[in-house]
Amino acid sequence: MALAAGAEVGGDYPAAVVRHHGLRVQPRGRVAAGGPLARGRHGRPLPAGRRRSGRGLGHEPSHTRSSSMRLAGQAKGGFYPTPPRVVDLIAGLIHAPATYGPRRRGGGETLRILDPCCGAGEAVAQLAEQLTQPYTMPIETYGVELHRDRAAEAGERLHRALAADLFQTSIANRAFGLLYLNPPYDYDNEEKRSEHAFLMQTSRYLADGGVLVFVVPRQRLDVSARYLSSHYRQLRCWAFPHPEREDFDQVVLMGYHRGEPHTDVHAEMRVREWATGELGEMPSGAYTEFTIPPRPDGDVLFTTRTVDPIAAAAEARRSGLWASAAINDALWPRGDTRTRPLMPLRRGHMAMLV
Repeated sequence: MALAAGAEVGGDYPAAVVRHHGLRVQPRGRVAAGGPLARGRHGRPLPAGRRRSGRGLGHEPSHTRSSSMRLAGQAKGGFYPTPPRVVDLIAGLIHAPATYGPRRRGGGETLRILDPCCGAGEAVAQLAEQLTQPYTMPIETYGVELHRDRAAEAGERLHRALAADLFQTSIANRAFGLLYLNPPYDYDNEEKRSEHAFLMQTSRYLADGGVLVFVVPRQRLDVSARYLSSHYRQLRCWAFPHPEREDFDQVVLMGYHRGEPHTDVHAEMRVREWATGELGEMPSGAYTEFTIPPRPDGDVLFTTRTVDPIAAAAEARRSGLWASAAINDALWPRGDTRTRPLMPLRRGHMAMLV
């Protein structure tokens, strides 16, 4: 059974970050190829005897692995795409309700999925594809990505994609049935985990009873334990399967969004235990445990509060003043408008025309 494999509970950023979602950190040295840091705490080179070599991140102590992970995250913009096999396992735990009658948008219900750190949109697109069956409700996918090139790729895979900082967007509250959150791994400028900042910011977008899929390194659960237990119910947590979890010891936590926060001390203690104890791997071929609640069909608020000059110019070409047929016809008539002058033209008139 799925419960035997997992665990159950009843019941803004500093100048260099991670260009991903506005995170910034102070560089602390270089990452040696194939090994951990070769510099000390204050950027001084370590003595040769203290340098490590020949061991990957999966074999380092947890504190060294954490430092290496942080620098690797900075190099990649805090971007760690979920492995495709893990996405398939997640999809196996989720049920997409069926619709009766032909599937169509407009006047009915839809299943909306939001990935606020979507990268190139591969994970949420794959998840939606796995959930789509002949009689499931229409599924709409939304994503936010700061990196312009990755956002452009996401725009080709998802229904809606914003190239923006998540914290500079306007998104409708309680409009989504599933929140897929794989946040960048780093600190914000108040020395709080950025994973927790993303969790608090995006939970408001989930409908009551909406499904959270939270993908983070296992040790980071402790920071968010109280928030998770008070804002979500029926929590489950599984470890990434091998070999996917070797580098960063990531887990998948899932639960239903509560309508109103409710303190649950026992659930909080269990989440803290997950952060330090052993977890079972994600089940394969298990029965579904979470059902996405449908939302009313129609447009939802999903936009950025900042102006992107490139996007604005493209929009002007598509729907600006010069794209208006009426304006173009008035300024540059398409028909033959040649007329015969009332009087013969003199040499001065001809010269002006020439």
